[in-house]
Amino acid sequence: MSFDFDVEELEEEGLELEEGSSEYDEPLEFEEIDFAALGIDPKEPTVAKPGSEEKVLILAARYAAGVPLWHDSDCYEHGPGESLLRMAQQG
Repeated sequence: MSFDFDVEELEEEGLELEEGSSEYDEPLEFEEIDFAALGIDPKEPTVAKPGSEEKVLILAARYAAGVPLWHDSDCYEHGPGESLLRMAQQG
């Protein structure tokens, strides 16, 4: 196996590398979030903009509920230019 760093240098610093091992071998633990208490219904569309904290929370709620991550009526606007373009195309 080849590495992009000097293994001997790492060993001198007290770091050991074992093939096949990873710091991610253990299952990850996540904090439980009460989405209902936050007023989040995973089955409803959201007006949260893509990339916002609110959008990430709704995606997490949908994932936890086992429903599709994307809703056809979700906001997909990234900025004011998109809404102006859409209005021009509709009218």
